[in-house]
Amino acid sequence: MHVLVSPFTKSFDDEWFTYIVPKELEKYISIGIVVDVPLQTQIVSGVVLSIQKEQDLSFDVDKLKPIISIKYETLLLNKNQITIIKWISKYYFCKIHSSLNLFFPRNLKEKIEKIKLDLKSRKELNYIFNYKKDLTENQEKVFKQIEKTEKNIIFYWVTWSGKTEVYVNLVKKYLDMWKQSLILLPEIILNNQIFERFKEIFWEDVVIINSSITETSKYKNRVDIYNNNAKIIIWTRSSLFYPYRNLGLVIIDEEHDPSYKSDNSPKVDIREIALKMREFYDFKLIFASGTPSIKTIYKWLTKEFEIVNLLQEYEK
Repeated sequence: MHVLVSPFTKSFDDEWFTYIVPKELEKYISIGIVVDVPLQTQIVSGVVLSIQKEQDLSFDVDKLKPIISIKYETLLLNKNQITIIKWISKYYFCKIHSSLNLFFPRNLKEKIEKIKLDLKSRKELNYIFNYKKDLTENQEKVFKQIEKTEKNIIFYWVTWSGKTEVYVNLVKKYLDMWKQSLILLPEIILNNQIFERFKEIFWEDVVIINSSITETSKYKNRVDIYNNNAKIIIWTRSSLFYPYRNLGLVIIDEEHDPSYKSDNSPKVDIREIALKMREFYDFKLIFASGTPSIKTIYKWLTKEFEIVNLLQEYEK
């Protein structure tokens, strides 16, 4: 048995490396686990991206090195995530370790390297919903349109129309099904009305993360997301790469904002990746903006998206 492994470290290879699996480890090997492998003069950690039989290989296997050990048997990536990682590498012309590391931030890799990875949640989040505010007629119409359509959605709104109340009710709908909801915010908006409104309604059970959150807190939030304990996540673009178990709703707020596209390598566009993920995951995807981007409008014109409008200011 042979495996294709992508190390976390930078390497000269564009894709991955092939290693032999020792007989005693074969029954423990699966796609998505972390292993230690030799790379040049070092021993490094990496993720198993594929398992191959000898007849599938097009080169001499005698010179291949064996993996050294299995670092974690727990699956840290599923097959869909690995498909996305490979797609990012090809679509954005970046090395495989660059796309892999989008799913493995520094704090997680440090835990893995130091063998301190603990995937048990410390606290049970309850999500008690006692909010009784009714939607306006226009808000209710938008809510029902979003509920009904099976397409991706452009949510076009005007200022002071009460879009956040629609968000709250959508999140409540998926919370009732015990599904996770992710609301993405531009990096420049760290404390806006969405942040404050959800905290007011759901208290400390909302996972709200921004640049002021410590690396330790980010790691704990990752664990809660991995365990399907965290159900409401409000964050910036990097949160799309977290290990969701039951994602039901993704809202990209202010989708026109340029911060959804990374300036650093890999120069990914979160909106494009969310659309690709939608092919493998059954979640509702909403691009929300008062000034939708040209690309998004084009997707509506080509029938890829359906548009819903909230054009009347909310009257208190």
